[in-house]
Amino acid sequence: MDHRIRKTLDYIESNLSLKLTLNDLAKVACMSPSYFHRAFKKETSRTPFEFIEEIKMSKAYTMLISGTHKVHELTEAFGYNDYETFTRAFKKHYTLAPDDLKAIAQKIKSEMNVGPEGFIIKIFEVDSITEVREKLDAIIHDLKTYLKEKGYSESDIEKAKVMSIMPKFEDISQHQNTIKNKFVITEEQKIWKALLNFEQNGKS
Repeated sequence: MDHRIRKTLDYIESNLSLKLTLNDLAKVACMSPSYFHRAFKKETSRTPFEFIEEIKMSKAYTMLISGTHKVHELTEAFGYNDYETFTRAFKKHYTLAPDDLKAIAQKIKSEMNVGPEGFIIKIFEVDSITEVREKLDAIIHDLKTYLKEKGYSESDIEKAKVMSIMPKFEDISQHQNTIKNKFVITEEQKIWKALLNFEQNGKS
């Protein structure tokens, strides 16, 4: 990677609370704005502002899962004008509102005996439980391959848990593991420590 782009990426990650402009970033890279924009997209396959938002959402996700930050604190920390703007950006990336993610993570950690490491939470936009099951089955298959590639042994994979979250449909409305009267947790076959609808390549 071009060292000037790498320098800019480091600068972005250290200044996520600022409203960075193209001119700001181009100055850091010592390039003209137009040349910087082209060079940045060539190196990252994203525009500077797409990349900035991805970093913000990734960090916000991790901080919400950890349970140590409130949503309004993240709104300020990542330079959003208000809760609604931050929530829209977060839902665009994760399909899930940040306060819903926080509630789900707290439920899993406090009542499902699952630690905070490795949470991957993804809510699918589906219309029936059957659709949820079909997607989950496909994801579990791909997940096993992914974990093996990451160096997990068969015994590690078989020891751990997979939790799935699905929208609360009428026929499961009395389920004991309902969250915010919107989602339901169910436990799947054992695969990994703390997994919720594994996110394939960042997208459903």
